[in-house]
This record gives sequence, structure tokens and C-alpha cells, in this order.
Amino acid sequence: MLYKAFLRPLLWSLPPELAHALGEWALRRKLLWKLLAPFHNTRDPVLATSLAGIPIPNPLGVAAGSDKDCAYLDSLMNLGFGYAVGGTVTLHPRPGNPRPRLLRRPRQKALVNALGFPSLGIDVVEANLRKQSAVPTVLSISGLTVDEFRRCYQRSAPLARSIELNVSSPNTAGLRVFHDPSAFRELLESVNSRRTTPLFVKIPPYSDPQEQQNVLTLVRIARELGVDGITAANTRPVEEPAVKMGRGGLSGKPLLPDTLRIVADVRNEVGETMTVNACGGISTADDVVKALKGGADTVQIYTALVYEGPGLARRINRDLSRLLRNRSLPTIHHLKP
Repeated sequence: MLYKAFLRPLLWSLPPELAHALGEWALRRKLLWKLLAPFHNTRDPVLATSLAGIPIPNPLGVAAGSDKDCAYLDSLMNLGFGYAVGGTVTLHPRPGNPRPRLLRRPRQKALVNALGFPSLGIDVVEANLRKQSAVPTVLSISGLTVDEFRRCYQRSAPLARSIELNVSSPNTAGLRVFHDPSAFRELLESVNSRRTTPLFVKIPPYSDPQEQQNVLTLVRIARELGVDGITAANTRPVEEPAVKMGRGGLSGKPLLPDTLRIVADVRNEVGETMTVNACGGISTADDVVKALKGGADTVQIYTALVYEGPGLARRINRDLSRLLRNRSLPTIHHLKP
């Protein structure tokens, strides 16, 4: 309530990217969030689960994009999340797209971003991670060529417990080449030849049968080549004249129906052989329950943090714990089909 009553109006009086920078500044005050961790963390054993065999205290993850250069993952974890996805990280520094490149849609509880992978590069990320108290659960990486992906993976794998390949950002020119099945297969085979960690792929959303067929073909290739999990899905491409590029990726509440539909499709495609992470539009315990019942193992949250504030994970975890105990369910796994 403090966030919504005072902090959010203050931040929203500023341009979105400046407000985001102030939020990053606050999260870099690591001692503050460490002191607040007992308030935010809900250590209830009924919520414990795993991510491709990696134990996590609850199924809530912070999605990629929250901490692109891995400067404050410790602070995000102290907000009560079960895991955090650092990045997306690129091999070399990238400035991203020209500004303005971020827009709020308050009535929809949504954002439109056209950031385009601004990154300080793997050298800075590696230095930042060496200052963190814990190894990140997942590190998101990307590149515009197979060689960039492969080299970024080689540098990133020793820094994290698992890696997520982002082949689906709608804001980065050249990335769509990996939506072609042959190019996607070549990428996975290249990474697999040197793989030492669990591997996830973040897929694009789809809205028509042809797009669905293409994306599920990528999922089948990932399953065939031994990928550990799928994150479904990235932001939805939309036209937006208020950003410099004229278009961007929509995130937030409007994505929830698509997320649930895509998660169910992916789970039907892979059976129980792979982990499925639901990403897009999740902001309440009820949303989490719907995603888990639809076939997700975990969920990833980002835009809802902007709208609901740093107490969001605590609130969702508290509500999930209460729901499980009211239904006499011993673990979070009993919500799955």
C-alpha cells in the first residue's frame, strides 16, 4: 500500500526509463533489501519445488529483463522470489534501440518496451556476478549469430546454475532468423556440443495456426535435442507510435490468456519430459494456480512488479500457502494436473 500510495505516483511522474533507473538505484542498496528479507520471504515448505532439478523455495521467478547486467540479483531474491533470471546478456556491449523505448499502459496494467537488448556485455556481467552472494539460478543470453550464442554460452555457463536462450525478443533486429527450424536446430546443436548446465529456451508467442505450428516445431526440436525446459513466452509484438521504433513488445496483464493457452500447448507437446515456465501477465496467486493447472512448473514475473511493488512475491506466496492449506494439499505439486 505504501508503494501504490506514495512511491508509484512519484516514479510515474517521471519518464518510464528514468523511473526504471531510479528503481535500479534502489535495488543496488543491497544491505537495505537484506535487512528487509525476513519480511518478504515466505519460507513455507509446501511451496518448495524444483526447476529442471534445481531446488527452489517457491515457484515464483523474476523474468529476464529485470536485471539485465546482473547488478542486484541478490536484492531481487530478497524480495521473496524462488529464483531470478539475470540478463538478457550479450557477448559484447550493445546500446539497444534509440529512445524513447519504454511506455506504460496503466489502464491495461501493461508496458510496451522497445529496448532491444541494451547490455554492458559479458565482461561486466561476469564482474557483477562475482560480487553477488549467490550463483544465479538462471542466466538469459542472446546473440545475432550462432557463434555469438555459443561464445556467450561458454562464458556464461560457469556463472549460473542454468542458461536460458532468448531467441524470441520482438525488439531486436536479426533475432528472428532463429525462428527458422533449421537455424534453430543449428543453434541448439552448437550449444549442446559444449553444454554443462540445464538449458532453457524462451519461445515467442503466437496468435494464429501458422505461427503456432512454427513455434511448436521449435519446441519439438528442443525436446529432441535434450533441452531441459521451455519458457512460454516472450512479449507480444505491437504497433506503438509513442516509441521511437514505432513498435515494441507488450507485457503485463493482457498477456495472461495467451500465456495460459501457450503453456497448455507446450505441455501437451512435451509431455512430462521438460520443465515449462509460464511467463506473461501473471500478477496474483490465482494466476499462478491457473498456470500450474495448465501445465507450468514455475512462473516468471516482471511487469507486475512495476504495478504492484516489491511486496508482490510475499503476497502471492502467502496466498498460495493459505490456498494449499485450506485444500489440505501437502505441496505445490498437487495443483498440477
